[in-house]
Amino acid sequence: MEKSETNIFFKRLQDLLFEKFIKGNKERENAFKKENLINILSPGRVNIIGEHTDYNLGLSINTAINKYIFIAGYENKTDYVEVFSRYLNDSNKFSLEDITFDKTTSWINYIKGVLKEYIQHGHKIGGFSIVVDSNLPIGAGISSSASLEVGVAEFVEELFNLKVNKKETVKYCNSAENNFVGVNCGFMDQFSVAYGKENNVIYLNFKDLSYEYIPFDLEDNLILIVDSKEERNLANTEYNKRRQECNDAVQLISKIVKNKNIKSLSDISLDSLYELEDKIPEKLFRRVKHVVTENNRVLLSKEYLLKGDIEKLGKILFESHNSLRYDYEVSTEKLDYLVDEMSKIKGVYGVRLMGAGFGGSVISIVKKSKIDSITDIIDGKFLKKFNVSPDFIDCLFSDGTRRVKF
Repeated sequence: MEKSETNIFFKRLQDLLFEKFIKGNKERENAFKKENLINILSPGRVNIIGEHTDYNLGLSINTAINKYIFIAGYENKTDYVEVFSRYLNDSNKFSLEDITFDKTTSWINYIKGVLKEYIQHGHKIGGFSIVVDSNLPIGAGISSSASLEVGVAEFVEELFNLKVNKKETVKYCNSAENNFVGVNCGFMDQFSVAYGKENNVIYLNFKDLSYEYIPFDLEDNLILIVDSKEERNLANTEYNKRRQECNDAVQLISKIVKNKNIKSLSDISLDSLYELEDKIPEKLFRRVKHVVTENNRVLLSKEYLLKGDIEKLGKILFESHNSLRYDYEVSTEKLDYLVDEMSKIKGVYGVRLMGAGFGGSVISIVKKSKIDSITDIIDGKFLKKFNVSPDFIDCLFSDGTRRVKF
């Protein structure tokens, strides 16, 4: 995203902040100085490979992208938090003394949950007013929730000069989504948003959150996200059920092989996988198979990235989708259609569903010169079959959440 475009977003937010929270209040008008504003740029994320491996303590390759949530705000010297979302055209106000789950306004819970984590960990936070905007689509599988969480976390750390290690920030935001919002997600989304690096992807081991950057200059290619427009609400889908199935499988397998060191599905090797096929229920075996083979696909992808072999990386994406489709059973008719049809088009290296599944988007790596023909073909076919046009989001890799100063 161009710097000038970023500046336009923040200028608009600053004007909106004044209009919503300061104008007409003499005390606030007298105290208001633009240089005291905190401006935060928080990216979305893509997961190149390694789906549903995070909560199974496995591997993934992911990164932040140049689509963002924008936050601008200031300390309001009260014990209240005031929020206006330009993107949703909605506002909310709550007391820091009584942070409770809001059953009617779901988006505010991501902010509330993060603040509750900081307070519970002994950090002193006062009242503030913020406005939020976004060019990051909600529900498309590119982590608008994690972007908002990490963005708010960065905002309060900057505003109140909190000394928090970046990994702790990730853990606070993940706990907020797990324990306050009620979505049992792993660490990948928040980690990618916080640790993104331009022209690099992150090879991440969820067992200990160790990571390394792998250079990945897309050069003549792009990441193309295709949003199926099939909405999903992770807290109300079978996502949590998949997590439970994985936990059940771990307990069962550790008893069968009499090995207490098996604490996650990622402790099971590719070699030992098929020895379990007749020993556990067929559905659980397929769940295990996806996780174990997906970890192996991440290792292969790392190798291909280091060699610069984008064609082999693309084939891995197709293999990942088939595993998610048949073994993990998180795909849908629309997502399968997008993958199947895109696989026929020249200039497409690889495609797979991205995120938890049950709707949302597919991720693909495509030739930049072919982007218009790819989108035209898919738009026409998808519209004809499903009577709705998908959204197309082309993106590059970005640095992680950060404060922007003018």
